[in-house]
Amino acid sequence: MQSGTPESLALTLPPEVELAAAIPPDQLEHLSEAALDQLPYGVIALDLDGTVRRYNLAESRFARLDRRQVLGKPFFGVVAPCTATPEFQGRFKLLAATGEPGASVAFAYIFDFKFGAQEVGIELVRARTSDQIFVLVNRNKFMAMRHDLPEGFAAPTQSELASGEAQQGVIRGPHQERLLTLPAQVFEALRVAGDRLSPDAFGLVTGEWGFQWGRLAVVDLETRASEELDLALRELPMGQVMDRLAAHLAAQGLGQLTADFGPSKDGLFLLELERSALAEAVGLSETPRCDLLAGHFRAIFTHLAHKLLVVREVCCAAQGYDRCVFAVAARERLESLDTALARVEGDPAALPAAFREEASRG
Repeated sequence: MQSGTPESLALTLPPEVELAAAIPPDQLEHLSEAALDQLPYGVIALDLDGTVRRYNLAESRFARLDRRQVLGKPFFGVVAPCTATPEFQGRFKLLAATGEPGASVAFAYIFDFKFGAQEVGIELVRARTSDQIFVLVNRNKFMAMRHDLPEGFAAPTQSELASGEAQQGVIRGPHQERLLTLPAQVFEALRVAGDRLSPDAFGLVTGEWGFQWGRLAVVDLETRASEELDLALRELPMGQVMDRLAAHLAAQGLGQLTADFGPSKDGLFLLELERSALAEAVGLSETPRCDLLAGHFRAIFTHLAHKLLVVREVCCAAQGYDRCVFAVAARERLESLDTALARVEGDPAALPAAFREEASRG
C-alpha cells in the first residue's frame, strides 16, 4: 500500500498498523476540550463531510497551526491537502458511508508540511453517538521536507492559513504558537485583586492556575523533544530535561531555574529560581508569592515522574531572600514535608535533614 503521496511520488509503508495511542471511542468522544489538550498525541474530530470540529493542542503544536484558524475548515481541501488521497480520504469516505458506530481503521501515512515531513500512525474512529469521525495521529518519525511534491500538496503554514495576523496584533513564536507580551505589573495586579477578594484562597487559585498551565506546557515540551531529538522527555537524562525546562522559563522572562537533586535519596529535591518575575512584581510580602510557579512545577514534574508530586515554596524573593526555592516530594510525603517546612522557617539548607527526620517518623 502506498501512503501519503500521489502515484508519481509513491513511497511504500506498512499497510495496516496498530496505533498504540488509540483509546476506546466511547471515551474519546466524551472527553472535554481540556482533556483532549492533555493527550500527548493528535486528535482531530471531523464531520462526515470532512469539516474540522475539534482539534487538540498536541495536533496544533505538531502541525504548527492555530486551531482557531482550523476549526470549521475543510480538512482534506484546506487544512491538510496532503491527506486528499485514496489512502487517507478514501478510507475516511468509506468509514463515513458504511462504518458502524465504533468502527475504526488504522494505517501508516506521511504528513507533508513545509517545515518537514512526519511519519505517522493514523486511526480513524467512527463516533458512537454523533456523526463524526475522530482522527488519532501518533507521530513516529520526523524528517526533512520532501521537495519533490506537487504544487499545493503540502499543508499550508499558519501565515498562509491566516494572513495579516501581525497587523491584527498577533505575535507568534518559532513553532507558530501564539505569544503575549505582558508587563510584570500584571502579576502585581493579580496579587492585589486576589488579596482584596479572597486572601485565604489566593494561593489555592493561582496554584491551580499554574498546575493547569503546566499540564499544557508539557505538551509543548514533549513536542519539541520529539521533533528535535525523537525522544520523549522521560527518555532524556534529567540534566537535559532541566536544561529544557530552564530555557522554557527563561524564554518567558520568568527567571533562571536550577535544581539540587542532592537530597533526592530521601525523596526530596529542590528547585531554585533566581530573579522570579512573580516575586519581583509583587514587592515585599510576609509569605511566599510564587504559587503560580509552584503549580506549574507540580504539573511538569508529576508528568516526568509518572506519579503524583507536591511542590511547596520554601522561601521567596518577595520575603527578602536572594532567590525563590521550591521543595518537590511525593504526594504521600506531603505531611512530612509541611511539618519539616514549619520547622526550618524558610531555610532551604536545613530542609533535607528535617524532612528526612519527619519521613522516618511516618
